[in-house]
Amino acid sequence: MDENIVEMGNVYLDSAKGDEIFRNLNFSLKSGRTAIITGGPGSGKTSFVEMVVGRQFAKSGSVEVFGQIIKPGRRGIVNKVRRQIGGVGGIFELIPSYTIAQNISFPIVVAAKSKKYRHERTLKMLTEFSLINRAGDYPDDLTRVQKTLALFARASVANQPLIIIDEPSAGMDQSTSERIFKYLHDVSMSGLSMIILGSEKIKYDLPNTDYYEFKNGTME
Repeated sequence: MDENIVEMGNVYLDSAKGDEIFRNLNFSLKSGRTAIITGGPGSGKTSFVEMVVGRQFAKSGSVEVFGQIIKPGRRGIVNKVRRQIGGVGGIFELIPSYTIAQNISFPIVVAAKSKKYRHERTLKMLTEFSLINRAGDYPDDLTRVQKTLALFARASVANQPLIIIDEPSAGMDQSTSERIFKYLHDVSMSGLSMIILGSEKIKYDLPNTDYYEFKNGTME
């Protein structure tokens, strides 16, 4: 499929203080492909993600996600788009008052899947990400690595067509980093799309991937 999952054209964005974040930013992500985007602190990685999910809006230019224009006053559209996006790290956090099992199942609860389906998928994710013994615990009870694995489990449970991952191996030991890479490799081969952001390029090569860098308010 060749349609664009994300399309940004001539985007300008500044901060609340008026500092320029992006100028003339252009970006497109086709269905089934992965974009790895690098940039240093303050380069706009968080703002970029917030524009994709509708938490921030471009001052000028256009942002389209799944063919829908993301702009103020379209909260229903933004919510519909957001339900198609899984996220790990950065702005994507676990819900502190939910157990790990409840956090992981949240996307399929929102999607109104059957109780049987929710149980089977949640159990599968808990098992695959070695969290079965932490199902009834809360996020504050988990280590940093376990929290990240729970986020990956939640991002996988509903087969959402776009997954956004911020610093995928941050704080990971070598064996867990390799495990996460295998996950990223499998997703990149599955037909789903990913946006992976980091301070530096990940050390593993992924199939179906394009590489970008934020620099001086634009993308190269």
